Amino acid sequence: MIAALTAYEGLLLRRDRRAWRALWCLAALVLIAFAVNLGQVIDANAAKREVAAAERARWLGQGEKDPHSAAHYSIFAFKPTPLLAALDPGVEPFVGQTVWLEAHVQNDLLYRPQGEASALQRAGLTSPAGLLIGLAPLIAFLLAFTAVAMDRERGTLRLALGAALRPRTIVIAKGLAIWSILSLVLVVPVTLAATVALWVVVGWDADALLRLALWATAMSAYLGLLSALGVAASLLAGSVRGALALLFGLWILLALALPRWASSAVEQARPLPATQSVKQQLQDEAPAYWTAEQAQQRRAELLARYGADRAEALPVNLRGAELDLSERHSHAAFDRVLGNFYDRVEAQDQAFAAVGLLSPSAAMQTLSPWLAGSDFHHHRRFVDGAERYRRELVNRMNREVMRQPNGDSAKPGGDARLWAQIPEFVHRSPSLIQAGGAAGWALWALAVWAALACWALARAARRLRP
Repeated sequence: MIAALTAYEGLLLRRDRRAWRALWCLAALVLIAFAVNLGQVIDANAAKREVAAAERARWLGQGEKDPHSAAHYSIFAFKPTPLLAALDPGVEPFVGQTVWLEAHVQNDLLYRPQGEASALQRAGLTSPAGLLIGLAPLIAFLLAFTAVAMDRERGTLRLALGAALRPRTIVIAKGLAIWSILSLVLVVPVTLAATVALWVVVGWDADALLRLALWATAMSAYLGLLSALGVAASLLAGSVRGALALLFGLWILLALALPRWASSAVEQARPLPATQSVKQQLQDEAPAYWTAEQAQQRRAELLARYGADRAEALPVNLRGAELDLSERHSHAAFDRVLGNFYDRVEAQDQAFAAVGLLSPSAAMQTLSPWLAGSDFHHHRRFVDGAERYRRELVNRMNREVMRQPNGDSAKPGGDARLWAQIPEFVHRSPSLIQAGGAAGWALWALAVWAALACWALARAARRLRP
C-alpha cells in the first residue's frame, strides 16, 4: 500500500514542471561541479608528484657538503589532495599545499588555492556538497509545497482522506516520494560518478569507498529529514501563502542564516590568536641560535655531561652536539606553541559541529568534509607527518656532524650515500576508522534533527481531518 501510494505521489510531483525543472538544474550543477573539481584535483596531484620527484632528484644530487648545510638545503613536501575532495573540498582551498622542511624552523604551508579563486568559488557554490547543503533544502521545500499545500488547495487531499485512507499513510507516502526523488536525482548520479572516478584513478580503495558510501548515506539522510520538515511545515501552515512563506523562511534560516551566524559566534566565543603573534611567540621561544651567554652555558653542560674539560676531549663533535641540542629545544617549543594553536582550531570545529543542533545544514558542513578527508583534522595529520619527517631528516644530519672529529672542518662529511639514506617523503592519510575530529557532534546533531522531523511529521499527521 505504502509503496503504491509513494509511486503515485512521485508521479504527481513530476507533473509540476517548475519544481521538477529546478530539481534537474540543481542535479546538473552538482555533476558539473564534481567534474570540474575532479579535474582540478587530478591535475594538482599530478603536478605535485612531478615536482616532488624533481625535489627528490635535487636532494640526491646536491653533491658533497656539510650535513647541517644539507639540512638547510632540505626539500619541499607536498600534500596530496584526496580524490573525494571533488565532492567537498573542505579546508583544502584555504590551507597550503606544500611546506619547506628546513633546519631550526617549522615553516608555514605555501600556496593556498583560495587566493586565486573566483567570486563564485569563494561563495562556496562550486562543490557538490556546497550545492546540496545550501540549495537542496529549497528544492525539497518546493516539492513539499507542491505535494501538500497545492493538494489541499485543490481539494484532492480532502478526497484522499475521505476515501478511508489513514492520514499517517498519506503523510508518510508524500515524505517518502519527495525523499526518493531527491536522493535518486541529486545523490545517486554524483555518487556513481565518484565511484567510477575512484576506480579509474586510484583503484578499489576500501577506505575511499567506505567514505563515499557513508557520504552518500549522510547526504540522503539530510535530504530525508528536509523532506519530512517540508511536509510537516506545509501541513501545519494555515494556507497556501502561509505554507510558502514558512518554507522559504525555513530555508533561509536553516541553510543560509544559522550556519553563517554559527561560524561568527564560534569565532567570537573561541577566538584564535593572530598569525603574527604566533610567529612572534615562536621566535621568542625557539630561536634558531642562542645568545653568546646561552651558548657558553650549553657548552659547559655538554662538557660536564661527557666528563670532558675541553672540546677536543669530547667523544662527539661539539658543533654537532650544540646543533642537535638547539634543534631538540626548538622541537619542544614548536609542539607547545603550534600544537596549542592547532588544538584551538580543532576546538573551533568541535564547537561549530555542536551548533549543528540549531541547523542540520551546519551539521552537514562539518560531517561532509570529514567523510571526504578534507577537513582540518585531516590537514593537521599532514602537517604533523611533514614535521616528523623534517625532524628525522635534521636529526640524522646533525648526528652525522657529531661523528666528525672536533676541529676537522676540511671534510664536508656528507655525500650521495648519506642523502640516499633519507627516505622519500610519503604522506598517508588516516583511514576513516583512525580519523578523529568533530564528526561525533555532527552525527548527534543530525540524529536529533531526524528525530525532530519525524516528530513534526507525526504531529502534522494527527491534525489531518477529512
